[in-house]
Amino acid sequence: MFKNKNLKRNLVISFFFLTIIFILLISLLKKNNPANYPIKVKLITSVHKDLPFKFETNKKNITIVPGEIKTINYTVKNLSQENITGMATFQVYPNELKEYMTKMNCFCYEAQTLKGGKKEKYALVLLVDPKVTKNIKEAIIQFIFFKK
Repeated sequence: MFKNKNLKRNLVISFFFLTIIFILLISLLKKNNPANYPIKVKLITSVHKDLPFKFETNKKNITIVPGEIKTINYTVKNLSQENITGMATFQVYPNELKEYMTKMNCFCYEAQTLKGGKKEKYALVLLVDPKVTKNIKEAIIQFIFFKK
């Protein structure tokens, strides 16, 4: 097929180098994909003034990597001696992140009754879709407990 051995050798070498360059380009593009970068998240908890609850998380700042399941632990304590029911609302900033977030387990938007002086532990388990298309590097997850 090839009459000249040098031409054949040059084509093989060229093909080899083009393949290496192609692999390196694919690798660089994957590394520069914003979805591969972790998102720094600030966790905010608050309680409405009419509810005698203490509400907090064990960490104020976390990192979420798109595609990984993340569990965030919270504690709520009823500071009164009465049984009281409250409900937490959930908000995410920037709002664009919400469309890529799946709450696999959440205590939000459900009535939570705590006996007087008792403490409960709750968990938020979430997943951020690895196909997140926005270049989101920082976010806020906020919970506010209201009297129900």
